[in-house]
Amino acid sequence: MRPDEGLVLTRLRTLAQAAGTDWYYRFPVKNRKENRTDWIEGPSIKLANDLSRLYGNCAVDCRAQDFGDFWLFHARFVDLETGYSLIRPFQQRKSGGKIGGSDDERRLDIAFQIGASKAIRNVVVNALQTFSDFAFEEAKGALIDRIGKDLDGYRQRTIERVAAHVDIERVERVIGRPRQDWLATDVAKIIAMAKAVTDGMATWNETFPPLQGGDNETGEVETSAAVSKTLETFAAGSGTDQIADPHEDAGAETSASGTPPPTLAEDIFDTITRRMAAAPSSEAVHAVWEQMELDAYFDGDKKGRDKAWKIASKRLEQFKGK
Repeated sequence: MRPDEGLVLTRLRTLAQAAGTDWYYRFPVKNRKENRTDWIEGPSIKLANDLSRLYGNCAVDCRAQDFGDFWLFHARFVDLETGYSLIRPFQQRKSGGKIGGSDDERRLDIAFQIGASKAIRNVVVNALQTFSDFAFEEAKGALIDRIGKDLDGYRQRTIERVAAHVDIERVERVIGRPRQDWLATDVAKIIAMAKAVTDGMATWNETFPPLQGGDNETGEVETSAAVSKTLETFAAGSGTDQIADPHEDAGAETSASGTPPPTLAEDIFDTITRRMAAAPSSEAVHAVWEQMELDAYFDGDKKGRDKAWKIASKRLEQFKGK
């Protein structure tokens, strides 16, 4: 049976109200050429899974080939009604999970799961691009709608929670408005920025830079789980085959401008160094690394990944014997 496209869009809009930031990722990349911060964002694996389920009458398959140092995943989407199919390869290094703990088998499991998730996300998002774009925008807009219904409450809770980590004056400078004038879009932006911190994608200093001569944030050493719980509290207030580049990350885009962000090798190592320095334990270092792997930080940049691994290893050495 052919999917009712209007019904699919309606269901996506409804589910987006509950999904919110679970359906997309967003993290900053410093653009030194333009002296600004660009934001990289795109649909998540959770969006891809929900989209294929709601679209229905389709099949998603993922096969892996072992090439020694890496796996090559081939993910395939098939529309059973029209016969359209799309195949996208994705290469995943086995070293992707090597900091996942002391269990070698567990580290391999993590690396394999990362590759499978990325391959499936990429093929679904590309095969159902129009629906994916719609769901992505709806998820971002859903949070704004919820905030708009209780703007004063959200504004106050946001100020209280964020103030536990950074001075509100720093947030005001980034947003461009004093706290009492924040709109629903401003509050939603702050929540999304804070979510990126809890997910290990950024630090408080990167997201809300210190004022001239000001102090660094005081909450950087908190675990991501604790901060995530805090944020969730106020956020919840309320047919031919095609083969593409195996390294391409589906749906990613820069929200600040059409100019591509700087490469990993040029810009990201200061960020990685600060995140690792902020990790209060070896377990926290593991969590930060695994999250960076899940979010495709090092795809296509082996040299950059090796350099990042040295930074993480140096931080782990500091916890030995403690």
